[in-house]
Amino acid sequence: MKRLVAAAFTVICLASSTPVFAADGSGAFDRWLNSDAPECVAVSEIKSVSKVTDLTPEQFQFVRALYVAIPPVSQKLPPGDHAVMASSGGAVMVALVADGQACARFLAPDFIQTMLAQVGQGMVVSLGTPL
Repeated sequence: MKRLVAAAFTVICLASSTPVFAADGSGAFDRWLNSDAPECVAVSEIKSVSKVTDLTPEQFQFVRALYVAIPPVSQKLPPGDHAVMASSGGAVMVALVADGQACARFLAPDFIQTMLAQVGQGMVVSLGTPL
């Protein structure tokens, strides 16, 4: 699974001339995804411009693993005790949250949104099952 996630993000990075965190096409999330963005953002600010959904504990672990794998690869776990998904104007941002602050956040392309839904449904993929 780790190789699949790493490969997926490698493809994203190689297919784009901008970093995965870039605000390209992120609309309402631009101010929190650019290089000048504050390290942490209050979830209430994110809620003011988007629909925010709490993710399950399993989805939180999945998001945390994704965040660590996104270049630049993290050497430590990011802060957070749960995760949220914010939707606005077709863009989806996922964030790890601790004490009401989203300090680790990234845009979620369609295939990540699909995987998050599958994790939330408890989907299991057996060996030999096509992805």
